[in-house]
Amino acid sequence: MEVTDVRGRFLTIGHPRVILGAVAVGILSGSGAIVFRFLATRLPRLIWPADPNLVHAVAQAPLWWRIVVPVAGSFLAGAVLTFGTRWLGPVRGWDILEAVLLRDGVLHLRPALVKSLSSLLTTASAGPIGREGPMVLLAAAVASFAGRYLGFPTRHLRILVACGVAAGIACAYNTPIGAAFFTMEIIVGNFALEVFAPLVFASVVATLLSSAVFGATPVFQVSEFALASRWEILNYMLLGVLGGVTAAVFLEALRASFLLFRRSRLPRPVAMSLAGLIVGIVILGFPQVVGNGREAIRDLFQEEWGPRLALTLLALRLVATSVTVGSGAVGGVFTPTLFLGAVLGDAFGSIVHRLFPLATAVPKAYALAGMGCLLAGTTHAPITAVLMIFEMTLNYSITLPLLVATVAASLVAKGLSLESVYTEALSRKRSAWAEGGEAAVMRTLTVRDVMRSEQMTVPADTPLPQLLDRFIATRRNHLYVVGPDGRFEGVVSLHDANRALREVEDPSQFRATDFANSNFQTTVPWEHLDHVLDRFWVQEAEHLPVLGGRDSHKLIGTISRRDILGVYSLEVLHRRSLLARFETEEGPQSGPTYVELPPDHQIDNVPVPATLVGRTIGESRFREHYGVSVLLIRRTDGGGREIRMIPDSSTKFQVGDRLVVFGSREKVDALKQQ
Repeated sequence: MEVTDVRGRFLTIGHPRVILGAVAVGILSGSGAIVFRFLATRLPRLIWPADPNLVHAVAQAPLWWRIVVPVAGSFLAGAVLTFGTRWLGPVRGWDILEAVLLRDGVLHLRPALVKSLSSLLTTASAGPIGREGPMVLLAAAVASFAGRYLGFPTRHLRILVACGVAAGIACAYNTPIGAAFFTMEIIVGNFALEVFAPLVFASVVATLLSSAVFGATPVFQVSEFALASRWEILNYMLLGVLGGVTAAVFLEALRASFLLFRRSRLPRPVAMSLAGLIVGIVILGFPQVVGNGREAIRDLFQEEWGPRLALTLLALRLVATSVTVGSGAVGGVFTPTLFLGAVLGDAFGSIVHRLFPLATAVPKAYALAGMGCLLAGTTHAPITAVLMIFEMTLNYSITLPLLVATVAASLVAKGLSLESVYTEALSRKRSAWAEGGEAAVMRTLTVRDVMRSEQMTVPADTPLPQLLDRFIATRRNHLYVVGPDGRFEGVVSLHDANRALREVEDPSQFRATDFANSNFQTTVPWEHLDHVLDRFWVQEAEHLPVLGGRDSHKLIGTISRRDILGVYSLEVLHRRSLLARFETEEGPQSGPTYVELPPDHQIDNVPVPATLVGRTIGESRFREHYGVSVLLIRRTDGGGREIRMIPDSSTKFQVGDRLVVFGSREKVDALKQQ
C-alpha cells in the first residue's frame, strides 16, 4: 500500500525489506552515533581541566585559557570545513530535511564525516551548540549509504534515512518513542503505521546499543512534580506564551546571525574564530553557557540560581549559540533549546512562587515545563516535545501543565515565525533553488501564456434543477456563476448543489447565486505561474477562473493545473535534460542554436562563492575544486548595467558576480550551496 501525505510526498510501502533495512540501519547508524558520542564526550576532557562536568571544568580553567581555546578550536573547525570543501568538492549533506524531501534520501557519507570532524573540534573547545545534530547527520548519512549500496528504491531510501535520524536521536537521548515521533512529525510529516513501524525498529535497536555502552539512566534526573492547585494551570499557560515568544526570538536571532556572517563574506575559519572570541568573552564570567547545555541543565535542577542569573544566562546563551551557528559551525540546537527553556521556566517559576508560595509548585517544575515550551516553540511540534521531555526525565506527574504549556508555545511561535528551526534551512535551500532555471521559467511565463478562453458558466438566476442538468452535461465539478454583464460572481460546486437538492423542499425557488462561493481563488492574465501554483494548493480544484482584472471582475477564461504542469514538463524538464539554447546579441530573430548536453549535465547561473572573491580563476583552480567549467561571468558595473565577460585564468572574481557554469547536475547543485 502506497502512502502519501497531504503535501504529496511519496513515502513508503509496507514491505518486509523495509523492516529488515530499518533493523540494519538501527545497528549501523546507531554504532556510528555511539562512536561520535564517545568522542564528543572524551575530547573536551583532553583540553579542559579533568572534570566530567564541562561547566565545572571550564570554571576551573585560567581566564586566558577560556579565550584561547574557543578561538583556536573554532578556527580549526572552520579550516576543516574549508579544506574539506577543496578535497571533496562542496561539502554537502547537512540538511536532513532537504535530503528526505528534495533529494530523494541522498546524503553523502564523506561530507558528513568532514562535518562530524569539524563538529568534534567545536565541541572539544566548548562551543555552545549541540553535538546531537552532527550525530544525527552521521547516522542518517550511514543509512543513506547503506540504502544506496543495497539498491533500495527512492521511496524506501527516504524511509531508511528517516530511520537513521531516529536511530541518531535515540542514541543521543535514550528516547526510542520520542525519536520515532520526532522523525514522523518533523522529518517525514506522516503518522501512518507503515512509516511508524520501521522508525520504531530502528530507534529501539539503536537505544539498546546506546544503553549497553552508556547506560540506561534518564538524561535528566528530576524530582516528582505536581500541580499545587488547579488554578496553577493558568501559570503554565502563561509560561507557554512566554516560551513561544522566546522561541520566535531565538529563531530570528539565528536568521539574523546567518545573514550577518553571510554578508560579511569573511572566510569561514575567520568567521568561526570571531564567534569563538565572543563565546570566550561570555564564559569568562558565565561558564554555564559552554557546551550543549546538558551539564548546565543538570546543575540547574540541583541548585538555586534565582531569576536574575537565569534570565542573564538566557540572554547570553541565546546570543552565544546564535553567533556560533550563524558563523557556519556544525552543530545542533536541540539541547541548547532545552537549556533556554529550562532557565526561562526557572526564572518564571521563581517569580510566581515568590508571589504565590502556597498556590504554586517549586520553580524546578516550571523549568521542566519550560524545556518542553522552547522545544515545541522552535520545532512547531508539541507532540514530540511532550514525549521527549517525558522520556528524558521519566517524570509523568507534570503531564497536564506540560501539555498546556507546549501547545500554547507552539501556537504562539508558529504565529510569530512560519518556519521552524528545522524547516528554516530547507526554506533557504528552496529560495536558492528558486534562483535556478526551473523557477525562472515559471516566473517568466504568465497566465496569459497558458489560459484557455472556454468557460463553463451559468447565469446567476439559473434554477437549481437546471444547474444540476448543466453539471451533468459538462461533467465538471465546478461551474462559474456570471451576471448579465459577464461579471464573475462566484463558483458553485457539484457537492453543494447536490446537497441543496436533497435538503430543500422546493428546488425551483433557489438560484445559482444562492450557492455561489465568492471567495473562490481567482487569477489574472499577467500573474506568473509560480504564484498561480500556490493558489492551487489553497483551492482544491482542477481549474481556476481568470478575470480581466482585479477591479473589473469580468470572466475571460480558465487555467488548469494540468496545463501548468505540462508547461513545466516541456519548458523545464525536457530543456534541462537534453538541450541548451543559445541566442546571439541580435535576439531570437536571428535564430537560436540548440546544443544537446550529455545526460545529467546542465548549464546554470550561480552566484560566485564568497571564498573566491578577490582570487583569479587560475588561483582558485575552479575546475579542479568544483568540477564545473565557467563559461561566462555576469557582472554589474557602477551604472547598474550588466557586463558579460568570457573569463580566462587571470580573471578575478568580484563581489556580486554571477557565473554561467557547465557541469553535472550534482556538481552544479553543490556549487549553489556555497
